[in-house]
Amino acid sequence: MLKKILVASAGLLLSLNLSAAEYRYGFSNIYLDYQSWDHSLNEIDNAKDRNKAVAGIEAGLGFDFGEFYGFYEYENFNKSDRGHSLKASGHIYLGDSDFSVYGQVYDTGNSGFSEQSRVIGFGYTGLVGDNYWFKPFIGAHDLEASDGFDGKNASGFNGYMAGWSAGYNFNVASQNFSIVNWNEIEFARNDTYADQQGGSSSWNGAVVATWHISESFYTGVQYRYFQNKLGNKGYGDLFIYRVGYSF
Repeated sequence: MLKKILVASAGLLLSLNLSAAEYRYGFSNIYLDYQSWDHSLNEIDNAKDRNKAVAGIEAGLGFDFGEFYGFYEYENFNKSDRGHSLKASGHIYLGDSDFSVYGQVYDTGNSGFSEQSRVIGFGYTGLVGDNYWFKPFIGAHDLEASDGFDGKNASGFNGYMAGWSAGYNFNVASQNFSIVNWNEIEFARNDTYADQQGGSSSWNGAVVATWHISESFYTGVQYRYFQNKLGNKGYGDLFIYRVGYSF
């Protein structure tokens, strides 16, 4: 049912007359990451084997009726077992209020694994200023996945997800910096997925510090954290080092 709602919602969005919409902002970047798992602050199984290089592209668009964000990452391009991750999310404003219909799709996989997570619910976009934003959401969570390590399939309704994206831009010694935090909390997972991932709830996010060297070039580091997520039962973390180019 949730999948049908998502498809219908996407069709409604595509039917909007975008030529009549008021364009407000847009951005796009390309970047190279190095994910370092083996100097994390905790013990992760086979951490060194998880180190990987990633090439990605991200973009965001804002209109008078809503705002949208997405990225695509080509993972492990320096190794034979390559993979991908893709995310698309958006707020469609509810009239002139600060509330929105929120949706997101996250798809990830490699040669032996695939998982697509879909969320539909509500958000709030009113906590925004000239140099900061905080945008929470909550929604129902649907999952489509390959069989887990136990041979069982966890596809179907997977409880709920709540989370936020937040950021703060600031200037030090005539240099531009930003701090961004995103966080997702899953709860009331289905029993199969809870068994595979280590619990009926999880949290998953990152703190991102970026130095905007110029209008085009930037670099930064992320502290990525998770609990009962990414195939790791219990707490896990890693560092991500990034260089990028903004268009």
